[in-house]
Amino acid sequence: MAMINVNRQTNDMFYRYKMPKLIAKVEGTGNGIKTVIVNATAIAKALNRPTTYVTKFFGCELGAQVQMNAKEDRYIVNGSHDCEKLQNLLDGFIKRFVLCPNCDNPETKLSFSSKRNGGDIHQVCAACGYQGTINMASHKLTTYIAKNPPDAESKTDTPTDTKVKGKSKGSKKNAHSSGNTRDSDEGSPNEHATKSNGHSKDRGGDEEDDDEDWGDDLTPAVDDLTSQIKGMIQTNDLDKPLNERCDQFNRLVEKKKKDKQLNQIETIKDIVAEAERLEIMEQAPFVVAQCIFTENIIKEIDEYKVLLSKLCTKNTKGQKYLLHAVEALIGERADVRAKIYNKKTMSKILLKFYDEDLVEEETFYRWHEKASKRYTDKVTAKEIREMANEFIQWLKTAEESSDDDDDNENSDGHAEPEIDFTHRAGGGIEVIKEPVTKDVVEDKIEHNGEIIDIDNI
Repeated sequence: MAMINVNRQTNDMFYRYKMPKLIAKVEGTGNGIKTVIVNATAIAKALNRPTTYVTKFFGCELGAQVQMNAKEDRYIVNGSHDCEKLQNLLDGFIKRFVLCPNCDNPETKLSFSSKRNGGDIHQVCAACGYQGTINMASHKLTTYIAKNPPDAESKTDTPTDTKVKGKSKGSKKNAHSSGNTRDSDEGSPNEHATKSNGHSKDRGGDEEDDDEDWGDDLTPAVDDLTSQIKGMIQTNDLDKPLNERCDQFNRLVEKKKKDKQLNQIETIKDIVAEAERLEIMEQAPFVVAQCIFTENIIKEIDEYKVLLSKLCTKNTKGQKYLLHAVEALIGERADVRAKIYNKKTMSKILLKFYDEDLVEEETFYRWHEKASKRYTDKVTAKEIREMANEFIQWLKTAEESSDDDDDNENSDGHAEPEIDFTHRAGGGIEVIKEPVTKDVVEDKIEHNGEIIDIDNI
């Protein structure tokens, strides 16, 4: 299933919050035509919201009736609606009812408190600590949330094949098919954690297992065994999205840096091995550079050049990511930008990468050709490449001169004077011509004390 960013406004390649791309299927014809949201439950789970909220939001936005059957995991919006249209509407739901107004992270939780004059929908962000309320007049969905608060949604019993609290199976089924039922399959993250660890208790019929929503029908013993096996073979890491694997790798690098072990040979081997295991060798230089580089980047290239070399050698995409990491640092950190965002320093940085064999010539050319706004804003990306113009021109000139060295010979068979390109501290180029020393071979021999010129023999 294709995964996309929860907040589609962000272009950060390492954005950690993902959700499945919406899949919709149109069924029926004429007045009976309807659109089934195939993966509504998976989307709602990724957003940490009841599936009924997402489906009901579509109904409010489209002015259409909805049908919600949690037991059969079937969520329907009347009418014919394409995936792109519904995906755009979902962006509106995420902005209004999922993203934190303060930090734009989706790590928020909703709750409802009733009052005499109605009530308030409260929103709390676990990422930044924001606490606020959602305006009840901001959308029609707020009325539905007030009548079906998150706590009630998570505590409503799930229909099972055995017994249902207070209702028969038939009455529960009728309630689901009415179109106004609550999404009783949804649960809070805490409840999910409890269930997945196999600690749900049957208190004599007062409380029932509510695992159907998560599709996990394994017994606690089998679930435990599966977790242990996964931990032993470590294959579950490769099932994670790229951004999560990069986050995991970043935590390792941060820890080793904090412990001052990044320059130890064993640590470098471990870091490279971990990057290979997580299958992120191309992204590893970006992650490491973000972790180790500051405004003193030139000194830090020297300090960590063994690690960087291990990650960048024969890794052209990794080399390009290393250059992109410098762009990202300039865009994200004001202290770094103030120190290195100038022509002189940028030239020194690029030259350092080149001198230490961290970035190959062809990689410089490909990076320089096109400015991307994925790592910083487009204006900054273009200006960085303008600052690199002289360095790139020098690379091309030096390459042409090197190619001609073997071919340029004088008619007398002697090579042209060699040219050694050395770099001045200011980033300029000094051309030094070395004199050619000509070995003179004397074709003469001495015989019986007499010097004989063999050419005249």
